[in-house]
Amino acid sequence: MRFEGKKTVLLKSWWAFQFTIYLMKMKQYLYILILGISLIACEEEVFWDFEVEQKISVNCVLNPDSTVRLSAFYSRNLNENGPFAPVAGARVKLFEDGVLWGNGEIGTDGYFYLASKPIEGKTYALELSLEGEPLVTAETRVQEKPDISSVVHYGKEPTDENKSRIDTVEYTLKDQVGEDYYWNYGLFWYSPKEWYNFNGSLSYISPYIDDFNRVIDVEEKNGFYHAYYVRLTEKEDDGKELCFSKEFAARKRIDVFFNADKHYDKYMKSSLQQDMIDRDDLPFAEPIQIYSNITNGTGIFGSASFTYLYFKE
Repeated sequence: MRFEGKKTVLLKSWWAFQFTIYLMKMKQYLYILILGISLIACEEEVFWDFEVEQKISVNCVLNPDSTVRLSAFYSRNLNENGPFAPVAGARVKLFEDGVLWGNGEIGTDGYFYLASKPIEGKTYALELSLEGEPLVTAETRVQEKPDISSVVHYGKEPTDENKSRIDTVEYTLKDQVGEDYYWNYGLFWYSPKEWYNFNGSLSYISPYIDDFNRVIDVEEKNGFYHAYYVRLTEKEDDGKELCFSKEFAARKRIDVFFNADKHYDKYMKSSLQQDMIDRDDLPFAEPIQIYSNITNGTGIFGSASFTYLYFKE
């Protein structure tokens, strides 16, 4: 009888334990049920408002080697498709050092043309007017062309192991006193048809390089490359000679250097920064505000002066 009494007590304890577990599970399910009801009660359909103020977008980069082409189109919302609407009929005035230089209207294609070339060292101003719209203005100074020279040191002739000859090119860039913003990119040169192929990256070492668009790549000789362009800065060497070198596989090519004004320099840099974010598809990266110097509008009115160095095999 004593044994049976202990057995009865143990059974009662076991059932009490199981009932406690059951209550705990029910309590957990109750919490989940309450949470689900709360989430359903808080559900709300969200609509994004893509409507933004429509602006006149102007784009014009003055080049002392080219006549003037200026475009003017209306901006549009993110949810709109199709071609941009031209600001047809808008009046354009261009001034050279304060004197009227050219004028006309934006055509139905969205462009204004002037059969004159800007001059290095001069300042140019833009006025674009349209009835019912505020006056659109901008200003730029045309920079001097980069004063750059090069010396080629030819490498060893190709062998079975090394299919291409590697040449070393030494550059001397004579910086001018004042604000200069140098950029460099490359073209593959195919003659006699004069086909040009943009080189999408450059990889060389120089103390004057701005590394904002540097990309690590172990397959590159230097372990990195710069996307699309190299931006060269004067740093503390204003008015001095900037010396650096590159190594190239021997082939026909064009090394392009241009000197941008401060506005086009900022526009180029911010555009490249945003392009790198888009290309890398970084979901949490903050978008870059593309630089603009257009008052009462958007876009760019800047300048760039070019120097081309031609290399043959």
